[in-house]
Amino acid sequence: MRGPTEKAPDPVVSPLFVNAIHEELRGYAGDRAGDPRPCPNCESTERRKNGSQREPKTVARLVTDEGIEDVGVAVQQYECTACGRSYQGDLSGLFYPDCDYAKPVVDLCRFHAAERSPTACERLLRRRYGLQVNRDTVERYAERFDEPPERRPVEIAGYTYSLSFLAELFGDGDAEDPPGFVLTSHRGLW
Repeated sequence: MRGPTEKAPDPVVSPLFVNAIHEELRGYAGDRAGDPRPCPNCESTERRKNGSQREPKTVARLVTDEGIEDVGVAVQQYECTACGRSYQGDLSGLFYPDCDYAKPVVDLCRFHAAERSPTACERLLRRRYGLQVNRDTVERYAERFDEPPERRPVEIAGYTYSLSFLAELFGDGDAEDPPGFVLTSHRGLW
């Protein structure tokens, strides 16, 4: 059985755009995620911090010249002072339950999977965004959610991008308030 073949970046998509996405996603590296929550065992709110998980939770996998780079966050652990159980903090601000990647990446997969096959999405994410998401994972995300993905497309140099994804990375996370960049020409950074 052959493994996946190396896919070249799209020559029309500027490496500056991909690098900007990578730098924004790298901003999560080293962060600690996991807000306080009640104990899942006894519902007590009496807790103390108890370090972090050994392995970071993956925010995204970046495709770089050196290969695949994982960007992750440390997951805050808590210990319930009532029952002694150790548990992880609330990750719902950054991750959907049981998803391998952070919300912006999952939403980006769903955005493109609405109009493309999982294989085409895997290729598109790698070429245009510099992100590695396996086609099986893309398919799982497309089928998993009951509500349709948010469709706020923006056209840049003949390509369709997710305004929600760009706003999450480069704006304040609100797609109603577009990111802080202006397109003045089709020959811009893109």
